[in-house]
Amino acid sequence: MDEIPVNIISGFLGSGKTTAIIKLLSQKTSDDRWAVIINEFGKISIDSQTIRSTSSTTGTVFDISGGCICCSAKGYFQENLEKITGTGDYSRILIEPSGLGGIEMVTDIVNASAGLHLMPVICLVDITMIENLRLQRLPIYRTQILKAGLIVFSKCDLLNDPVREDHLIELFKSMYPDKQISRFKAHNIPLSWLSENDIKPDPGKGEFRMILQNDRLLTDDHYLQQTCRFEALSVFVPEKVIRFFTDYPKILRAKGHIRTLEGWKLFNYTLTRCSFEPCEAKGQSELIIISEKSPSDLNENPEDTIREMMIANDSTKF
Repeated sequence: MDEIPVNIISGFLGSGKTTAIIKLLSQKTSDDRWAVIINEFGKISIDSQTIRSTSSTTGTVFDISGGCICCSAKGYFQENLEKITGTGDYSRILIEPSGLGGIEMVTDIVNASAGLHLMPVICLVDITMIENLRLQRLPIYRTQILKAGLIVFSKCDLLNDPVREDHLIELFKSMYPDKQISRFKAHNIPLSWLSENDIKPDPGKGEFRMILQNDRLLTDDHYLQQTCRFEALSVFVPEKVIRFFTDYPKILRAKGHIRTLEGWKLFNYTLTRCSFEPCEAKGQSELIIISEKSPSDLNENPEDTIREMMIANDSTKF
């Protein structure tokens, strides 16, 4: 039996991994069966729900929530790989690790699994964040880049400025001169991503062993994940939502489904922007907030703070 190619799509929180996977899935042939393993740091599977809702023919999605597959959830990851390979039904496996996770444990497990062929690891880099000094200082961000076989710049379409884009790429090259790079815009992601440079990494050599194993900042222990749920009648005010996250600088990422005055929205927050995209109605509003650990950035009951600062006072009438 031929080995199943495995593509790891890594990248920091909010770099566009889920969007990239959705675009790749949309290009495959209908008889080409892919398994997609989505690892979310929070307890709510926002990304998995998003992929499932885009098309009925995307592929089979396997959720691993509540911890990173590179450490606390690696047992569930191994179980899913065994389940996928055991069926003999899949021609490719896509893995989206948590944006807070490294890939050394993931690559080790894939390399040790019979019947799998690890392709060069792809790391998405949000081009709009290249000059963000706070992000550049995070060990996990740098390590994800160093361990990748191919760097792909995401969100180039947000710049809408070829000169600015070229400047940022050259700046990135000066920081990581040995990395092979590519770039894409949200509407144009080639399937050749998954097959070009088909060289199986040697886990005993090179950058897959560059991680500092004793650095606690390279694990999810350094980050705080808070899951917030709100009754369906709660109505969020987008302007208040944006102001809330601006006021809490330790927050790195937030996402979820929220009800607004304009209807239900898929909400995404990164260090550079907030976005609200239409989505199907949900039974309740749900948010995942990920921040650097700090004694008092958010209240012990974040729902109370959010309800006071982000939700319309007269939301019960909607």
